[in-house]
Amino acid sequence: MKVLVILLYLGSCFSLGAQPPSTSDSLPYYTQKINTSSNNEELLAAFRYLKTKQLEDERQQLNLAPVYNLIYMARVQQKIGLLTESEATATQALQLVEQLKTTPTKTAYQNTLYNHLGKIYKEMGMLTQARYFYKKALAKASPKQQAILLNNLGNTYREQQQDSMAIAYYTQAIALSEKNKNLENIARSTDNLGYTLRFSEPKNALVHLNKALELRKELASKEGLFTSYLHLGEFYQLQQQPEQAQQYFQQAQHIAGQFQNLKYKESALKKLVSLTEMPLVKNYLQIKDSLDRLNEKAESNYLAIQFQLQKTEREAALLQVEKEKESQKTFLFQLIGILVFILALAIFAYLKIKHRKEKIEEVFSTESRIAKKIHDEVANDIYYLMAKLQNSTYQKEDTLDRLEDIYHTSRNISRENKSFPTQENFTEVLQEMLSHYQTQTIKIITKNLSAIDWEHTSALKKATLYRIIQELFTNMKKHSEASLVLLDFQQKGKKLVINYTDNGKGSDLKKKNGLVNTESRIRAIKGSITFETEINKGFKVQIIC
Repeated sequence: MKVLVILLYLGSCFSLGAQPPSTSDSLPYYTQKINTSSNNEELLAAFRYLKTKQLEDERQQLNLAPVYNLIYMARVQQKIGLLTESEATATQALQLVEQLKTTPTKTAYQNTLYNHLGKIYKEMGMLTQARYFYKKALAKASPKQQAILLNNLGNTYREQQQDSMAIAYYTQAIALSEKNKNLENIARSTDNLGYTLRFSEPKNALVHLNKALELRKELASKEGLFTSYLHLGEFYQLQQQPEQAQQYFQQAQHIAGQFQNLKYKESALKKLVSLTEMPLVKNYLQIKDSLDRLNEKAESNYLAIQFQLQKTEREAALLQVEKEKESQKTFLFQLIGILVFILALAIFAYLKIKHRKEKIEEVFSTESRIAKKIHDEVANDIYYLMAKLQNSTYQKEDTLDRLEDIYHTSRNISRENKSFPTQENFTEVLQEMLSHYQTQTIKIITKNLSAIDWEHTSALKKATLYRIIQELFTNMKKHSEASLVLLDFQQKGKKLVINYTDNGKGSDLKKKNGLVNTESRIRAIKGSITFETEINKGFKVQIIC
């Protein structure tokens, strides 16, 4: 199927240049008559043909042909002055088009009908509605079509004496037409621009009007020439140059005679008669203009009410559809909310179970560690003491010393695993803990411990530091054989820096459970810990948190 080529007619109405999917031999003849003829008898003959063909196409259930027929039928009704009927026919065609799937052909039909409805409403004086349909067509139009639609929009603003808006649209239309080298569109918009400027810029207006006239002569556009002659006649009439005005009106009358169109003839004669100075004629023209305006106003008011009623009904139907869509959206959001809530509960339950499992594993690990420690450090010492007691040479003093060692060992195990005392003075808590690691052979020095603002340090951070320092000193006592330990505290802004140094035997750094635990603890409070050691060079640790 050929894609329809949209052409524009008389500066404001599209015509379809390609043929519909199914045609008879007479269809091209009648569509050509509709595009070019102004003779009412020829137009009515074309309308009767299309009406008969429309019924036949509907019986055959053709999709595109009925729309094509309706478009041309609406054109006939508009040309012979049946605006209301033309509006109804165009609306029927538009409803059929909306049912088609989206294709370039559908877009072409829509633009044709939007532009036609814009023209109808402009002739009715319903300029707001005219602009609405022109702009709908503009959204999907080709550059050539856009130029014509911009011109048509300018006409609606000129009708309301909004000359600045009209000039802006005409200027855009001319620029777009020049870009696409469309002389017909250039002539149309240039003529309209000059006609609009006739009051404010007469010299500039005459330049544009003459330029449009020359282009139309070159194109041999009779309808365009008729418009140019009328506009130039009105220009010279406004400039109080009746002789020049009369010449142009007579040329317009001559072209109207070639059209055999009473409407064109009446327009040209009315302009010629308006040049007379006879009071009776002037009075007649004034009365006739007043009657015409009243008739137009009455018809426009009736049509405006009809249009608004139909528009309200359409908007109500659209509103109902939107409400249903909104209701569906609300239900969907509620469903999503419920699913998210259920998912959150599932995640929460999973994390809770996981946390409980981790706590159980931690308790088990702690119990295993305590059991191992009791076995390795307490039970072995007790067994060793029992073996000694069986030896009669073992002295009482030795027994008491050994029991005291066992007591201290068991107390240290208890202290290492008891809960952290959050309510006590942290400086004293740390000093008390460190005192249990200090012996006759191990000297512990603390620096700046009391200078730290422990009162504004979080309980979590203090508990973490307590366990890390405890782990470092336990590691020192078990492995380093150090005789001197320095623990240096520094406050740097909100950060706390702790440096641990001992003079132990050092080693190749191999992180076992205790040191791995310190890293896990410090990361939990977004801090860091670094270890530095070499054989026979002691052990160093820096904590930043």
